[in-house]
Amino acid sequence: MKSKNHNVESENDIFQKNFKNNHSIKTFHFKGLTIEIHPEVYEPAEDTFQLIEAVEVKEGDTVLEIGTGCGIVALECARIGAEVICSDLNPHAVTLAKQNYLINKPSLKGSFEIRQGDLFSVLNKDEKFDVIIFNPPYLPTQPEDRIGGTGWFDIATDGGVDGLELTKRFIEGLSKHLKKTGHAYFVFSSLSDRKKLDEHIFNAGLKSEIMLSRLFNHEKIDIYCIRF
Repeated sequence: MKSKNHNVESENDIFQKNFKNNHSIKTFHFKGLTIEIHPEVYEPAEDTFQLIEAVEVKEGDTVLEIGTGCGIVALECARIGAEVICSDLNPHAVTLAKQNYLINKPSLKGSFEIRQGDLFSVLNKDEKFDVIIFNPPYLPTQPEDRIGGTGWFDIATDGGVDGLELTKRFIEGLSKHLKKTGHAYFVFSSLSDRKKLDEHIFNAGLKSEIMLSRLFNHEKIDIYCIRF
């Protein structure tokens, strides 16, 4: 039962206070944005910036980013004028993305909204987008590979045994929320099963192309673009 007693701190109030007092928070700058990062949230890495480089977004586009983390991809889209909704399952990420929105609000030409939830569950059934973006957990993972602890790192990186568990669910949900003329972008690792991925895209009635590929040590990271 929710309390109406304003003298009682809510769980979110307590979390916000702890968040602001957390000295582990670091800050960096990117394309005019100031971004805070947090130890319980996936930190932007090479795949993040590769994704930003590959995604094509125009002013006025409606954009959905799933698994926003610190919010850097969604904020970059809003900075250039897109109308952005982003989401994350991790409550720490939702709070962090809100904080980064408030820091960067004066620099944004478009709009920005953050929701908490899993994949497309945060949307109304009639919400459709010009662009949908997802940097999924893509590492093939066995139970013994999981770090444990709070579990948020595992959720951010664990792609299941074949590395495609979340990616397949993402592809299956696109038909309900991607406009017929729209494009969806996601990150793929060569450590996962490419043949299985391509079959899943084909079976969903979608077309795909690789927009940008980069080699990091012995792993190739591809940014896929899929459309109807």
